[in-house]
Amino acid sequence: MKNRIFCLIFVLLCLVGCAALPTGDTPSDDLRAGFLAGADAVTVTDTAVIFTDTSGRERVEIAKAPASTAILYASLTTLWYEAGGVVSGCIGSTSARELYTEVIGRDITLDDGIEVLSTSAAAKNWNLEAMIAASPDLIIVSTAMNGYATVAPAASAAGIPVIAVEYNDFADYLKWFKVFCHLTGHPELWESVALAALDEVMATLAAVPVGDAPSVLALFAGSESLQADTSSTVLGEMLTLVGARNVIGDVGGERVEVNLEQIYAADPDVILILCHGSVEQAAAQVEASVGGNPVWQALRAVQKGNVHYLERGLFHNKPNSRFAEAYEKLTEILYK
Repeated sequence: MKNRIFCLIFVLLCLVGCAALPTGDTPSDDLRAGFLAGADAVTVTDTAVIFTDTSGRERVEIAKAPASTAILYASLTTLWYEAGGVVSGCIGSTSARELYTEVIGRDITLDDGIEVLSTSAAAKNWNLEAMIAASPDLIIVSTAMNGYATVAPAASAAGIPVIAVEYNDFADYLKWFKVFCHLTGHPELWESVALAALDEVMATLAAVPVGDAPSVLALFAGSESLQADTSSTVLGEMLTLVGARNVIGDVGGERVEVNLEQIYAADPDVILILCHGSVEQAAAQVEASVGGNPVWQALRAVQKGNVHYLERGLFHNKPNSRFAEAYEKLTEILYK
């Protein structure tokens, strides 16, 4: 799906803003269809939702309205709540609780009837016996950090269905929202939330200014290092969709070590900092890694004050229905 979307991006951006697009199958129609491809492949019956999950299973059939659902990845938990559900078990790490508070509006680990199944999202730290003993009717888990590979055998042996999820971009959001809202018994949210978000994203992309594409360096300020995002990351794809040129490009993989000499040669118009923690923590990481380097100080973006720290809730966390807001923010930064 991502390859299809990338193939359409160039054509769309060339034609956005033209006085008249041909009617019928326009590039924007194709981009919309690309966003919806995964969701359109989901089948909903009177009693079940059928789809391909990220484990590679092509026909996963899950009964609607599970009485208890355990979700072992915080961002998937927030998506489940946005889709009208509640959980019986979840991850209760500090970062997860902060995410619940930020996105759901409260720390759900304090809600009655919710069991914290682990204080870590890393599967190597899980107590599988305790998770299975909780006897949920459904387990939803990310493929990240060996989550699905760790829990699936034990859950299968106990007769508990498991959904493996990879959620990286807006197309993934639409697919899994459709699955989740039909499982939770709130299919009306598909139109009022997900399709409304799609309309907003399409409108935002249609308003991208036509002209010279700004060159951008996107950096990820992690807890211990500073890396450059390639075009294969979530942010990298978003930059392409809003007409920017990533100076790192698509060099294989998602992130690469910072090479200041290479970046100096490219001399980007704008530098974006993706924050793993707070803006203050990210700024400290940037300062410690490159701040004192004269090559960094000589970059045009640094000298002109075009270094921007991206809001964690929109760009590091999964923005869910706020994807349009994230695209709009990027557009404002790049074309101000």
